[in-house]
Amino acid sequence: MEQEWSGRLTALEERVSGGLRRIGALEQGQETLRRLATAVEVLATRQESMADSVGRLDEKLDALERRPAKRWESLTDKLLLALAGAFVSFLLTRGGGL
Repeated sequence: MEQEWSGRLTALEERVSGGLRRIGALEQGQETLRRLATAVEVLATRQESMADSVGRLDEKLDALERRPAKRWESLTDKLLLALAGAFVSFLLTRGGGL
């Protein structure tokens, strides 16, 4: 009977030892998962910050791109006004000479 109990106790000790190893592995996996979740949270925060920065840079770039266009339009308007004035002046001088 004592051998039977001894065999059962040995089997139980082996099962407990195996269970402890599995629990240790699960704890390590849980710690790795926790670190991964923390890293993902940090990355998400940084991504939001970068999205805000990119948005501001996009607005600044749009403003810089519009600048030459506004200058060109202003120059074109002035040139057309000068040409129209020269044409009207030409007509008036030609008409006055007739």
